[in-house]
Amino acid sequence: MNSIYVCFNLRSLSVSTDAAEEYDKVYQTVYKPLIKFLYSHSNFKFSFSFTGPQLLYYKKKHTEFITILKELVERNQVEILGGGFYAPVLPLLFPVDRNSQIDMLSTEIRQTIGKRPRGINLFADIWDSSIVNNLQTCGIEYALLDSNSIPENKKRFLYYIMTDLGKAVDLFPYYNDFIPTPETDCDFFDKNLTKAVEKTERQDDYFQFSPEKIVILSMNFNSIKPLIDSKWFEKLDLYLKGRDQTRIKTATIDEYRKLQPVKIPVYISATMNKTMNNWCAYLIRNKNRQNYSNTVYDFMEFYEQSSRLNNRITYMTILINQYKNDKMRKKAAREKLLEAQSGTAVLATLNGPYCNTKFRQDSYRCLIMAEKFLHDDSKFTESMSRFDYTSDGINEYVCRMQNYFAYISLLGGSVQELDVMKNCGNYVDNLSRIFEYDGVEDGYKRGVLVDHLFDSDQFNRYLSGEAAGDGVFSRIIYKEVKFIASRKELQLIAEAEYKPTHQRVSLKKIYIFNSNGLTVQYILKNESAKPMKLKFAVESNFSDVNYENEQISYFNIEAAENEKLMLIEPKKSTQQLNLKNQLSEVQAIRLTDSVNGVSFAFEPNEKCGYYYSPILFKRPDFSTNKLITSSATFVSTMFWDIDIESGKETEKMINLTITSVKKKQKN
Repeated sequence: MNSIYVCFNLRSLSVSTDAAEEYDKVYQTVYKPLIKFLYSHSNFKFSFSFTGPQLLYYKKKHTEFITILKELVERNQVEILGGGFYAPVLPLLFPVDRNSQIDMLSTEIRQTIGKRPRGINLFADIWDSSIVNNLQTCGIEYALLDSNSIPENKKRFLYYIMTDLGKAVDLFPYYNDFIPTPETDCDFFDKNLTKAVEKTERQDDYFQFSPEKIVILSMNFNSIKPLIDSKWFEKLDLYLKGRDQTRIKTATIDEYRKLQPVKIPVYISATMNKTMNNWCAYLIRNKNRQNYSNTVYDFMEFYEQSSRLNNRITYMTILINQYKNDKMRKKAAREKLLEAQSGTAVLATLNGPYCNTKFRQDSYRCLIMAEKFLHDDSKFTESMSRFDYTSDGINEYVCRMQNYFAYISLLGGSVQELDVMKNCGNYVDNLSRIFEYDGVEDGYKRGVLVDHLFDSDQFNRYLSGEAAGDGVFSRIIYKEVKFIASRKELQLIAEAEYKPTHQRVSLKKIYIFNSNGLTVQYILKNESAKPMKLKFAVESNFSDVNYENEQISYFNIEAAENEKLMLIEPKKSTQQLNLKNQLSEVQAIRLTDSVNGVSFAFEPNEKCGYYYSPILFKRPDFSTNKLITSSATFVSTMFWDIDIESGKETEKMINLTITSVKKKQKN
């Protein structure tokens, strides 16, 4: 009777490098009882995957686990799969970083376990044909993919071979639809698998060449823990020993490869697992993507925070590759860059793409550390450059200053990233409100120095947190007037129509950057034939870079009004104060992140009104389908009443200074 080889695989725990508590929890609840079972049931085969930080932790804290694991590998009962050291999204990396990530983990596995891995687990099974060459270069012979990535007409419960530019790698699909639950009877599990395999065998051209089939079940900790708790694997082992007629046998993937040399040719250009694919179609507006084979590039289009972090990683990779002055600094910077490439930070956790705010900020901190290694070189000079940083076909303006990194987007003419070199994170890692979750649609990208033009009714709605019209300048593409890199000066202009009154208006915006901040000058001109009486508002949005587990670290907000200092309650909006005409003659504003010891001071050239509001973004935890607080943004807006005659203009100026202050411990 031809066998059906069942390969159980436990995927790695992809969390940040300092997740000691999480590593230990998983060890006690999953690894410890599972390895105990395998040690006492020598015929039951299993495969494991680890990230580099996870393996290092167990190597240091649980040597007994490593000792038993090594013995199980030696007796060919257990196979250890490789991957990227920090579980990165390999297709998004430069080839040199792909090789580094794979080689680092393969080396650590060989040194710790005594045998190098032959197979690889990819983060979220994100595949691209370009990585075939990297896998072969690193000595990896096969990769696991979601069975949904395999063309329907080629699904045969066998394995595949893919070639690209003369290089080849084996591909093994896993079939998680067959993963049992604690209530699944072993006999039903056997018959269900056998029935599915026999169905394909009836029209299987490869049956006479490869009668032995393989079914891989690739489980995470959420799916395997109930099986361990219910002792389901013990029941299956007992069932297999007592059934001579069953076709099922447990095996490792490499063991099956040695038995079955015949492979089905296939070509897969780009794909990812079913879960990530479904997340691309989660929003109602994206439902047309539900039955579409999405790629990681589609994913980043839908979840912009992922795209922004990937842009920063790409830019730092270029900087490090071009750095020639000091080999030790370059090595240290590259190590932090590799750590920043974690797929959990760039894309998603098991709970979804909105639940990784902490990991994303950890990644930004690693990138800041990498850039600081280059900054500390005596040859570093502050610079401002113009190129397509976000790969959207439109130039951005990138500022590398001693104390911060920032870039200005022509879309809205605002600062869309602000990394403070005090290892704080990206203070402009903001979400925007969308109707499905917030009941309000912003329709613009929240950044620093976003410009709005409102009438009184629109402004009152803005103060109440409602949708307040188009804001005119917040949704328009600015044009470059002049760019002087040597002076770190950028002049932009936006020309638009204020639609309620059909009046033409232009806004000239002049940025001048320095080591500790920037100065921005506004020249607002009424291009219409009628007088213009409106509200001009400049909005700055700062994200909570310390956000973790729904715990928010509010800024300290101070406003100087008529030579008096006023402390503003950071947990609620100033709407009521604004309606009482308070905060109407503000001379300076300071927002302080006391956890990281960073202060942002805004000084207008003339008194302004001031509005502050915290926004807590509720987003779905996809594992529970419940809305939870996923991140927080603090909105700080300066505004003026403007009354401009036809053909006339008015000028405003704001100075933003970033300074260090005394840190306070996070609550």
